[in-house]
Amino acid sequence: RMNVYPTREFLARGRKDNQLKSCRHCGADNESCSRIIGYCPAVQDARIKRHNYLCELLANEEKKKEWVIFQEPLLRDDNNELYKPDLVFFKGDQALVVDITVRYESKPTSLADAATEKVKKYQHLRNQVQELTNTTNIKFMGFPLGAHGKWYQGDYELLTDLGLSSSQREKVACCLSNRALFTSMDIIHIF
Repeated sequence: RMNVYPTREFLARGRKDNQLKSCRHCGADNESCSRIIGYCPAVQDARIKRHNYLCELLANEEKKKEWVIFQEPLLRDDNNELYKPDLVFFKGDQALVVDITVRYESKPTSLADAATEKVKKYQHLRNQVQELTNTTNIKFMGFPLGAHGKWYQGDYELLTDLGLSSSQREKVACCLSNRALFTSMDIIHIF
């Protein structure tokens, strides 16, 4: 959380320019915590495992509320490009298309920007989701979690739409935030 893990970028702070800052695994210009947690190919499998684990936690919580859930359905847009939103929840005439992401909180709007990015990525698939779920009321939502464990307040909207009580929302928020933090720490250790 303090961003003091001894990455090459951190160890070079305040030193002369001849200090090595490049990634020891992939050779990128800057070995930083944000790069390791979000981009370094050396720990890509761990990032995928973290992502799938968080998706599974959210899906399992909603199975209790009797939502039908499609995990990573394959949807082709009008240009025949393939998209795989993480989760599509539907019940009755309502469908929620959710894409989870873990982002390094490098600025105050990092998580809000990620949520907006995810909505823009999938909202053009309205017809395909309607065909998949046979519903007309479709909502697209990004579900960002902070790599430092920060909770995005907009994520409560999804938990509310899914029918969780106030205490359930707090429990799920705490669980997902902790898992995002601890699995991000695992990625750093694997690196």
